[in-house]
Amino acid sequence: MLELLMKYSGITAIIVYSFILFLILKFAPKKEEEPQEEEEVREIKPQTVSASPLDTSDEDAVVASLIASIEYHNETHRNVRVVSVREVR
Repeated sequence: MLELLMKYSGITAIIVYSFILFLILKFAPKKEEEPQEEEEVREIKPQTVSASPLDTSDEDAVVASLIASIEYHNETHRNVRVVSVREVR
């Protein structure tokens, strides 16, 4: 038996090391992920009035609101909805 282990010592070592690695990975304590601090999210209540403060005939305002909502979505990775639009001078 000892002769066989000596003859196939490389294969035996690989099997033993694989078993030890399996046991280490199986029973190692798992790291808990730290919860990411999220910004305080305001809950937006649905508007009951269907009228929008955005004048749809003004192309510049529509494009500006779309670009702003896309940029905000890319920054926060959340769903975005335009609630109101106002002109800043």
